[in-house]
Amino acid sequence: MVSSIELELAQLISSTFIHLDEGDRQLLKHFGLTTTQYWALVHLEDPQGRSLSELADLLICDKSNMTSVVDKLEKAHLAKRQRGKDGDRRYTRVILTEEGQALRHKVKSAREQMISTRLSPLGTPTLQALKQALQQSTTLLESQFASGEVPTLIERVISSEPLPVSCNP
Repeated sequence: MVSSIELELAQLISSTFIHLDEGDRQLLKHFGLTTTQYWALVHLEDPQGRSLSELADLLICDKSNMTSVVDKLEKAHLAKRQRGKDGDRRYTRVILTEEGQALRHKVKSAREQMISTRLSPLGTPTLQALKQALQQSTTLLESQFASGEVPTLIERVISSEPLPVSCNP
């Protein structure tokens, strides 16, 4: 059975994420970007760009979704597709245009300032303690994925729960 502190903590982390994410969404809207487009700009910092597959992996989405995101960035003149090394047509990289680089810098700076403004009232000692606790939590959760433990945990949780009662007569 889960303890109340574990449930409360999971709910607080989820609530914190939702509030931070919604603030990001509202900020990015002023720049004409979605959250996914913003993160694509962030991950295209390297002048050599990235492949669609690399971007999809970094943004945790499938390549077809990434194609749509890059299409929109191209339409806005923020990114362009470029052939791979030595003109290899089998491999396409996405790179930012100068306009895309300038927007990435401007939006990243605005987002960082917003994060600071929103979280600084907590004070440095609280922020440091929170950071340490979240780092420990992240390390634990990442190790569960890396070791392949998560599917086993899911199966264990599912099999230990009673089946839902049917509402049909």
